[in-house]
Amino acid sequence: MNGPHRDLFRALFLINFLISLGFGVSDAFFPLYCQSIGARGLLLGVAVGGYALSKIIFSPIMGSLADRFGRRQLVITSLLVYLLVSCSYLMTENPVVVVCLRLLQGAGCAMFRPVVQALVAEHTTAERRATVLGTFDISFYAALSAGPIVGGLAMDAWGFHGLFGILSLCCFGAFCLACYGIPTRPDRCSMLQHSSTGSLPRLWTLSANKGSLPGLLLFILGRACGVTACAMFLPILLTSKIGLTGLEAGIVMASATVTMTLLLRPVGRVADRLPRSLLVTCGGIVVPLLYLLLPLVADFGQVLGVSLGIGVFSALSQPAVSSLLVEEGQRLGMGATLGTFNAFLNLGFVLGPLLGALLQSSAGIQSVFIAIGSIGLVTALGFAIVNHASQRLQQTSTIS
Repeated sequence: MNGPHRDLFRALFLINFLISLGFGVSDAFFPLYCQSIGARGLLLGVAVGGYALSKIIFSPIMGSLADRFGRRQLVITSLLVYLLVSCSYLMTENPVVVVCLRLLQGAGCAMFRPVVQALVAEHTTAERRATVLGTFDISFYAALSAGPIVGGLAMDAWGFHGLFGILSLCCFGAFCLACYGIPTRPDRCSMLQHSSTGSLPRLWTLSANKGSLPGLLLFILGRACGVTACAMFLPILLTSKIGLTGLEAGIVMASATVTMTLLLRPVGRVADRLPRSLLVTCGGIVVPLLYLLLPLVADFGQVLGVSLGIGVFSALSQPAVSSLLVEEGQRLGMGATLGTFNAFLNLGFVLGPLLGALLQSSAGIQSVFIAIGSIGLVTALGFAIVNHASQRLQQTSTIS
């Protein structure tokens, strides 16, 4: 990256870190907060699940709007929404109002994530794309690792208001950075795309486009199901079946995320040199196989080894997925493509816990990991098949 692009990358990195940290701090304790203000039953379910549903609905729409009206405007608008919602949490304890704020927060997230990713993608070269995107993802995973720890300290010191105070400060800092760190001039890539791409309906006729996006959507759906179900039910497995202490369980839970964070940049360099579809397939197959091993582990050392393996092979596929997604975005419209991808990601975040809860109650905790492992294998193989078919079609089209 040259000077202006490097400055933009740094600003976006810090913006994404602050927002991810703020939500990592508050989201870990949000269900407890809802219960403390009297949210029960359906209202609690809407407060927790409606956030993801809001992101699923609005992500493709907001991404498409970014292709039409510009990235900077939507980033600043989304951060303003974040800031207003975060401050509103400090001023009300009405459960109905909190649920409405949560839904609005989901819409703001749908406006923010795809657009920031599009800004990063449009200012990278093809030769270093995976390295840059892998480095940028550190801003999310590092904040994700630190969020619950910071949140726990804030909760002990200042209660729930401390959580939302930190969230508000993070949103305010990100808003100021966006106002001064994102240039006001039109994006050249966005202007080029606007004339021919970026319309949302085109994304739903992908069979005629001979692209790999359907495979990527399938892959991320399976991966998101596995990530959320594992995060939700692994602590239960560790304590009830293996009998780990709280400290040991915490180390295991953190090990995969920390490992992935440390490996993203070097693995991004690898993805700039090797076939990216191969890395996605390899990581996508090994991680589900490791999920299938989790019900078989017997002690702390074994489960830590499996968790570290999940982190390594998750990192192996992450920059490659991002790079392939950007290639599709250049063809179909960056914002709309990333928005649709994020919608499938959040759909997986919803389906994973629901499926896990049903399986745990009917067939036991071990069946959860068998299910997410099987789903992950099917979706990874589905990606490989779709991507191979897309490449064959492109070769045939080129020859003819």
